[in-house]
Amino acid sequence: MHDDVKQLVAAGYDAIADEFAEWQRGIRGSQRLERLDDLLRRLPLQPDVLELGSGAGVRSTRILAERGRLTGVDISGEQVRRARERVPEARFIHADFMEVDFAEATFDAVVSFYVLNNLPRDEVSPLLDRVRRWLRPEGWFLASFPTTDNPGWRGEWLGVEMFFSGYDVPTTVGLVRESGLEVVEDAVETMIEPDYGEGRWLWVLARKPD
Repeated sequence: MHDDVKQLVAAGYDAIADEFAEWQRGIRGSQRLERLDDLLRRLPLQPDVLELGSGAGVRSTRILAERGRLTGVDISGEQVRRARERVPEARFIHADFMEVDFAEATFDAVVSFYVLNNLPRDEVSPLLDRVRRWLRPEGWFLASFPTTDNPGWRGEWLGVEMFFSGYDVPTTVGLVRESGLEVVEDAVETMIEPDYGEGRWLWVLARKPD
């Protein structure tokens, strides 16, 4: 249904792998590591974790692989290649995470950091249903979502054509609850992104009921 958009996103992150890595390093105000640390305190020892949009093996991915058994999924072949080199102890799958599947109750946690703005927003609810199925009882979901009502935007970003979409905060939180996950915390962060200024993200921490 969204093959053209998915191909656009994959090709974009393939093409700007170096530029994107440099851009990421310039971000200020991200709560990613603090949120991850809070999540890890809630998980069992050596947890099974799934990272959606695992990228090139940045610090948060390396921490997850050190603490447990990590499976990462990313639509960009170049990002996956880099992740496999940097984090050889983890398993990385080159795929659209809406096209892969895992057995029910496979993971103690599912995470996604600054990725879901590249997902067509009508796939958010189906993704949340999949996340709930993949989680074990009392498993955790930690993700950052876009905060603005955006049916779908295509345009130049970091020198390539890119796609972004999303819902406003109440809609996203409502979708998480409708999926059957219990929202433990939701909060908006404001970071400073190189060249683009303020970027706002919704952090959601949710739990699968026992």
